[in-house]
Amino acid sequence: MSADPLLVLQLQRMGDLILTFPLLLALKKRWPGHPLWVAAEPQFFQELMPLAPEVVFFPPSHCSTLARGTYAAVINLSGRPEAAACLAGATAALKLGPAALPDGLHIHGYWQLYRAALTQNNRHNAFHWSDLYRLDLDPTIRPGQTGHILPQGAGSGRVGLVLGASEAAKHPDALFWARLARRLTTAGIMPLFLGGKAEQALGQEAARLARLPQANLCGRLPLREVAAVLRGLDLCITPDTGPMHLADWLGVPVLNLSMGPVHARETGPTAPGQWVLRAAMSCVGCWQCRRSKLYCKQAFTPAAVARAALAILENPRDVRLLSRTGSLSGLSLYRTGRDALGLYRLEASEDREGRGAAISCRFLLEGFWQAAFLFLYDPSLRPLARQRLATLRSAFPPLVQRLGAGLTRLCTHCAAAFKHHSESLSADFWRAEAPLLRLFAGHTHMFLQNADFSAQGWQTAIDRQTALCDLFASETE
Repeated sequence: MSADPLLVLQLQRMGDLILTFPLLLALKKRWPGHPLWVAAEPQFFQELMPLAPEVVFFPPSHCSTLARGTYAAVINLSGRPEAAACLAGATAALKLGPAALPDGLHIHGYWQLYRAALTQNNRHNAFHWSDLYRLDLDPTIRPGQTGHILPQGAGSGRVGLVLGASEAAKHPDALFWARLARRLTTAGIMPLFLGGKAEQALGQEAARLARLPQANLCGRLPLREVAAVLRGLDLCITPDTGPMHLADWLGVPVLNLSMGPVHARETGPTAPGQWVLRAAMSCVGCWQCRRSKLYCKQAFTPAAVARAALAILENPRDVRLLSRTGSLSGLSLYRTGRDALGLYRLEASEDREGRGAAISCRFLLEGFWQAAFLFLYDPSLRPLARQRLATLRSAFPPLVQRLGAGLTRLCTHCAAAFKHHSESLSADFWRAEAPLLRLFAGHTHMFLQNADFSAQGWQTAIDRQTALCDLFASETE
């Protein structure tokens, strides 16, 4: 008798599907011998099949049939209705993600609920989505490998420029790419313009402005041939987009231009040793820009990107690159890595920007909230939460005082609501909190909604708030 299969529902874009590959490897390791099935869009999986872990793919049209099956585990990583219906209908010992139940949508899994609560509320999130996909598989957080190949240039003298992204705010324009290409050419590097059919016009214009018509490959190659081109590069300069994740998965060195409404700590390149360049601004990583201009995008210049790229090509393993190459004029360069728990992190790569990032309020606050949510999931990680709170307190004592007072106020509010048998919270409950507390308030709000404001749900929420308040009390003893 064959083992029950494992089913993953990932009906989003190409980049989301590639970010799922480490989860697929983790599932194979956790349930050896079980067939692994994935529901995804054919336009993405058909050409990714030779590059993906060994799985059986199904199109979204099969979700209703898949819903009638029995599985060892079903994980829904998609927000689409057919995926939620499939998870609800399937029979499985483990279900994770959103499920369409008769009384409404219910999200299974601590970390899947955490990820859902980031919608419009991700400012102080420090978890990468590829990690959030797999953390629910174990009751404790353990060091783990991502399955990525460590980046290594091909020694070809070629650099790929991936021109497009899912929206214009997330990628430079044709003139930017042309000027960058000319600077690389002057330095003896051969640039190649890469993209799909949607980038054909952008590629033609960039090639015309750069006077490099032979460099334009946009829309000319199927994905499997794009993968072959990527493998032949010394570096891939790219916004946050599907081909970036493909290059990262293939072990191609990546310089990610993280601009627009993207958060590098959530969707940046995941293999250790990749590079991320983003604006040195407090608002980077937003869900949706609310400012009058895309200042984070305007911070990027062809000269600064070329300077960073050439320094990486000169010595890819030197994390103090820019101490020799000069200022990046409003940009910060980071390198990807893994912490002691195997979780994704960004490491500042040079003295001036690195020292500023390491002691910034936001950087330390993100670290504390990451440890706090880890502790609430795995109580053995309480020392980590205490250590990061102590570091935050040492650098920003008034902030910790406000944070502790806010948690106490939140706990008092929820205790009073529970006492009066409240069956809801106001729609603006979490938005009304100060930004330093909003990530936790938003998660609490969604957790209570997910628990239908039951007595058990209220008690769990209050217990979690009390546990965090106790951290602040014990840290001052």
